This record gives sequence, structure tokens and C-alpha cells, in this order.
Amino acid sequence: MPLLSAEDLKKLDTECKKLSEEDKVRHVGVINELGRLIAGGFRQGVTPILSEDRIRMVYMQMQLDFNMRQELDDVLGPIDYIASRRTKQLIISVPIGENLVLITAEPDADDKKIIKKAEELFDDIKISTI
Repeated sequence: MPLLSAEDLKKLDTECKKLSEEDKVRHVGVINELGRLIAGGFRQGVTPILSEDRIRMVYMQMQLDFNMRQELDDVLGPIDYIASRRTKQLIISVPIGENLVLITAEPDADDKKIIKKAEELFDDIKISTI
């Protein structure tokens, strides 16, 4: 499991904050390959819908879902993003190396706009492992 440098974690955190400024975005975080939050979090002033334990469970679930879907990469190509719209929340995950950018937003948010902005912000980040 590669470790990220403090500089890389700071870059990821900065980009998470930028994306969280988008309209109706509630949470932007980077989840590592073990399903742990390593950068970002909830937008200031947002009250989470789930408890902390359930939030950690969602992080692990999203990483597991992503890993399982990668099994088809050789046939279908790599994943650009995964989006699900629920009654109370829009959930988007965008891969960045072995990590995932996990975004939650209000259910009526513009998913295409959020995904485009996430790709613009995170595609340019070159992560160095230590």
C-alpha cells in the first residue's frame, strides 16, 4: 500500500475544499484503498445525514464497490466515475490512482457539472508515493 506525502495530502485537501464550494455539494473526500478518509470532508456548516460509524462504513463500501467493478476493466475499460442518485442524496465516486474522490450532494444537484469539475481539479494532481 503506497503512502502519500504530506504535500500530496495537502494538495488533495485543497482540491476537496474547492470542489465543496460547488452548488449543492455537501461532502468531498478522498478515500484510500482501505476505505479510509485521507483528505477533505464535509462542507463547513453541513450536518451529516449519517452517524460517524455509518459514514466510515460508506467509505469502505464505496471502495469495495469500486474494486469489484474494476474486475471488468479489461473488457469494458477503466471506470471514469460511478454515480447514484438516492431520494435524499446524490453520491459520486471518481477514481484518482488507487484512491477515490467521494462526493455527496443534494439529490437535485447537477451531477454532470460536479463530475466535470472533479475531473478538472483532480486529473492534474500527480501523486508521489513515499
